[in-house]
Amino acid sequence: MTFRDLGQTLEAPEGQLLLDLCLDNGIEMEAACGGFAACNTCRVRVVSGELSPRDEVEDPFLDRPDQRLGCQAAVTGDVTLELDPGES
Repeated sequence: MTFRDLGQTLEAPEGQLLLDLCLDNGIEMEAACGGFAACNTCRVRVVSGELSPRDEVEDPFLDRPDQRLGCQAAVTGDVTLELDPGES
């Protein structure tokens, strides 16, 4: 998994949530709601690759199809992302 805007690449086990992966590796990903899909501060933009299927709980917090919530999206393979936080 690569964060293009941060210039960081991480090895990510399949199925790990992006928010947990970031917190475990010292990448600042805000989660104003504590990771319960109740805000949009952990939002990312998928540049290339794929994540776990989009969950309908995310829809109210996303502006575009290429956005995901870090607390809901899990790694499924090689993916390039950018942090795209919303407002709490």
